[in-house]
Amino acid sequence: MSWTEEQVKETVSAVVSKAGSDAEFRALAVSDIYAAIKSATGHEVPQDFKIQVVDGAGYHVNVVLPELRGAEDELTETELEAVAGGSKAGAEKFFYTVGDIAEDAARTAIRVGERAADNLTS
Repeated sequence: MSWTEEQVKETVSAVVSKAGSDAEFRALAVSDIYAAIKSATGHEVPQDFKIQVVDGAGYHVNVVLPELRGAEDELTETELEAVAGGSKAGAEKFFYTVGDIAEDAARTAIRVGERAADNLTS
């Protein structure tokens, strides 16, 4: 299951809101965030989707380890997904942008050529 950024934001907002006013739900969110999300939203989160909840009481330090790298020229899973799983909208935006740049360059070249021709005939 793939979640959009909006779905993640809505889910986090629902969990945080409920955890701010319901002590029993707050304890569930700290001990089993997957069950808490299902309870608050009805959505199941894949177990390989890592979520960590930190109770705001007290002091905490989180250390996020980078992905384990293989060979020096090998992409990490995240990097591979970023280049392999592009969206149609992203591709369209890219090609429209490239087209706009090419069109602007062609117009500039035409203007330069016209000026050069004018200078030759003057």
